Amino acid sequence: MMKYDLTLAKIRNTNFASLYDRFIVGEKLSQKQYEILLAIAICFTNADDTNVQKLGYRIIVEYCNQTNDYIPLYEIAINKGLYPVSKFIEQHYIDDSKRNFFTEWNDAFTEQYMSDEVYRSEQQNLLVNFYENKKDDTISVIAPTSYGKSELILSTVKEYAGKKICVLTSTKALLIQTKKRIQQISKDIFPKIVVHPEMYNPNDSSCLAVLTQERLLRLFKKDPQLSFDCIIVDEAHEMLDNNNRSQTLANVIIVAQKRNPKVAFKFLTPFLADSTNLKARYTTYDIEGFKVSEYIKTEKYFLYDLRNYTGLKLYDQFLKKYIPISDNQNFDFEEDVVKAYSAGKNIIYLNKPTDIEKFALTLADVFPEVESELIQTACDSISEYLQPQYNLLTCLRKGIIYHHGSVPDVIRIYIECLYKNDDAIRYVITSSTLLSGINLPAERMFILDNKRGRSNLSHDSFMNLVGRVCRFSEIFNHENGNLYRLEPQIYLVFGKYFAQNANGEKFLHKVAKVEQNYKDAVDNVLLSEAKITSDNEEKLRQASEFIENYENGVVEDYQERYISTAAGKACIMNGITEFDVFAHEATIQQRVDAYQSESLKISNSNTLLETINELFIQHLPDNGAENLKRLEKKEARNFYSMMFEWRVKNKSYAEMINLFVGYWQQLYKKDRNATIYVGKWGDVKYPGSNVARYTKIDGKNRTQLVNLAIVRIKEEQDFIDNTLIKYVEVLHDLSLIEDGFYAQIKYGTDDERTICLIKNGLSLSSATLLIKKYRELFQIDVPASTVVYSKNLVTEMRKAEENQIQIYEVQSCM
Repeated sequence: MMKYDLTLAKIRNTNFASLYDRFIVGEKLSQKQYEILLAIAICFTNADDTNVQKLGYRIIVEYCNQTNDYIPLYEIAINKGLYPVSKFIEQHYIDDSKRNFFTEWNDAFTEQYMSDEVYRSEQQNLLVNFYENKKDDTISVIAPTSYGKSELILSTVKEYAGKKICVLTSTKALLIQTKKRIQQISKDIFPKIVVHPEMYNPNDSSCLAVLTQERLLRLFKKDPQLSFDCIIVDEAHEMLDNNNRSQTLANVIIVAQKRNPKVAFKFLTPFLADSTNLKARYTTYDIEGFKVSEYIKTEKYFLYDLRNYTGLKLYDQFLKKYIPISDNQNFDFEEDVVKAYSAGKNIIYLNKPTDIEKFALTLADVFPEVESELIQTACDSISEYLQPQYNLLTCLRKGIIYHHGSVPDVIRIYIECLYKNDDAIRYVITSSTLLSGINLPAERMFILDNKRGRSNLSHDSFMNLVGRVCRFSEIFNHENGNLYRLEPQIYLVFGKYFAQNANGEKFLHKVAKVEQNYKDAVDNVLLSEAKITSDNEEKLRQASEFIENYENGVVEDYQERYISTAAGKACIMNGITEFDVFAHEATIQQRVDAYQSESLKISNSNTLLETINELFIQHLPDNGAENLKRLEKKEARNFYSMMFEWRVKNKSYAEMINLFVGYWQQLYKKDRNATIYVGKWGDVKYPGSNVARYTKIDGKNRTQLVNLAIVRIKEEQDFIDNTLIKYVEVLHDLSLIEDGFYAQIKYGTDDERTICLIKNGLSLSSATLLIKKYRELFQIDVPASTVVYSKNLVTEMRKAEENQIQIYEVQSCM
């Protein structure tokens, strides 16, 4: 077939746009004009330039959706191997009068691309074949959302039956989602799914683990002999970042290869320029990669500029231009834009949790309450589980949910399921938690903020975000799929949530234009391709010291410090990096020796917090972790002592909310100007700080205090579970804490049966409920850390009208 030496730059220098601009914004054209565009599109699809081919494909998709004539798209899909598209057209748009020898032959041909009732594209098929032919090798798979990475995980689990395999997930929420996906196929080939380090039994000959990197690091500490045959790293691109979690991910990969040089790593990611950038220092593995280059979805980007009152524009990523749309709708607020252009299911992106909740309530004001029994039941359950004043309930009654890291885990998982299953819930307002593999159905996306954390959304993060709408399972669903979803509509609403100095047009142009040669930003010093300069060489030295002392023999020709005390070793093995352990280990060991000579066994929260302060907190650098530095103050230690006591007493979330509010009200009675630490929810700056981390109690009603308590309890529990607990583990390793009290601090109970349920994924409240009321409906093997549930358990819980949140949680773990 003839090729054309075309580029987008050449196309821009023609009068092509005079017709194309009208066409792409949906203006009705004459039959002759449609034919001209179709002929041009065919030329484009045969060009050498990949971006020109994509523009040709875009024109054809738009033409078919405008005219309802899908034959051109059918032919292009067949020629380019986009068999899910061609099959959907054949099933829904080609009637008997249009069938011929070629359609019948194509129909038969595409059957070889069907697997489990789903048709694969040519590259999906190549990906599966590549993956299956590299079972024992380290590989990377770079493929957009919907390309079947979950199915690759399932196939690997089956392939490694009888061996030791770990799936690494970036978040706890993704861990739970991954476990749910694989538990059905793993039941007959693995004794259990290890989701917690304490579930692992060194005597097991095989192991299937689904863990975060922090949990895997703790598991490696628990069993110094443990090695895996295969480790799947989901969302592997996160290893490139410059943060503690990315470094921990590199650490576990380094340790895994040290323990088994033949371990096969499977790196899965939606985007990456070069798979060699996933190579960790101090390792010997090579990576063979497969990168999907197919173009099936062609996004349509819209900009609504609320700041400059320029209305709605379409941004064309191929012609790099904005095309005004005259729809005679003028809006002043983000919620009006969202309401006007939304579809059945919509994702709304904002960066800050404070903005997410603020906008959710604002959006709720413009909608009436929806009629849904599921929503009413959910509201009753959440009210009982937390408090009736929770702002999420106001939103939920209007068909809106919000989703960020400070929503309690069990609530977040429950409302995700609710959103998927109830059409009355049309909007999810979320942060970058959505970027970490969480899959929610949606047709439209509204981006109200250009930030991710403190930085602008990068091109990769932006494309990962927009890739979350119109998933293949929604486009090609046999019952309600449609090909309009091949053109996901992304609305950038440039208003008050964007940075003050932002430029909406420039931002969208930067992240969405197709003509860009992107390179990976390799900022993790523990990756081989990271550039080491005078700015980060000290960080590399510290990282190398940590990993060599955690796993001796990792770093060749090691010339730096080694730990020389039991206290120092305990700190390293528990991931203490907030202060220089090497510089202070002797001092810490002297104090530990003194405690041990006094036969100290910590058995209460006050002593625990005072000991942590005396042994560790005083060694934090002046610019150290703010959360930990607060423990230098007696008031902060008293607060966390109180939190630990609530855990020991197994307080429910609802009880803790009341206690939080009561605690704040007591502070207010003593001092009308009392301020409290609330982290990211703050609006008052502490003296010497340029970040608002505090707020005044004065002027806040009960509803405001309840909602502040809900997010603060979640954040404080995360701080305890992710940071403070490391210091508790050190004390336990040094035999300075009573075993029973240690279990109560860690799990909220010292009952072995309840702990076993918690290790298998249940919250403390649900585990306690099952032990108390449903003991005959499940079997626990404490030494093996396994639980087998009766099929009747959920039915009995429903008969007893237990809280729907707890029923769903139990159901998810079965």
